[in-house]
Amino acid sequence: MARTLLSRILPAAICLFGLGACGSVPKAAPGYAVHDFGPLSEASARPLAFSLRTAEVVPAPWLASTGMQYRLAYAQPTRRLVFVENRWAAQPGQLVELAIKRGMKAGDSALATTGCRLRVDLDEFVQVFDSEGVSRGVVEARAFLLAPRSDQLIATRSFSATHPAPSPNAVGGVVALREGVEQLERELFGWLDALAAERAARPSDSLRSRCGA
Repeated sequence: MARTLLSRILPAAICLFGLGACGSVPKAAPGYAVHDFGPLSEASARPLAFSLRTAEVVPAPWLASTGMQYRLAYAQPTRRLVFVENRWAAQPGQLVELAIKRGMKAGDSALATTGCRLRVDLDEFVQVFDSEGVSRGVVEARAFLLAPRSDQLIATRSFSATHPAPSPNAVGGVVALREGVEQLERELFGWLDALAAERAARPSDSLRSRCGA
């Protein structure tokens, strides 16, 4: 009887004292999917008519993480939520910056050692659920073209893209936000082209003279 009782008590004692309580042993973290934009279309890639020294994307503070954010507009419109089992491969600002730089490189507009600076403030990058089964990806940004050395503002423009998600989940959100980034890239390069053409008639104030050839 004593031996039987001891055989029951001993394993419990080992768990409690030898392992610091078996219930506190950390469990393996659940797996989660990691997403990026995948191959983006090069249809918008084009050489720029002036030099850019840097192109950077500055995310809003609430976007400075790899969490895939969503909003339930139909239930809690002021609350930001994060998908538990899905993550971005990097912060959204970093992914958008890489997409813009790749588009420039594909269009033979690699960054120069001198020239203007392009800054894009990423204000919104979120999947919005208008109902339980309907969602969309929202990308909002502001672009600033800044002069060399002085960083004096040459031009600025706001951009907004909304695309429906093919499915009401994180995977659908990735597709919608990817399309939003492609739209942002097209409109951004189109704006820079139009800006260069508009100022070409004013040689002293053209972007080639302000930013370099």
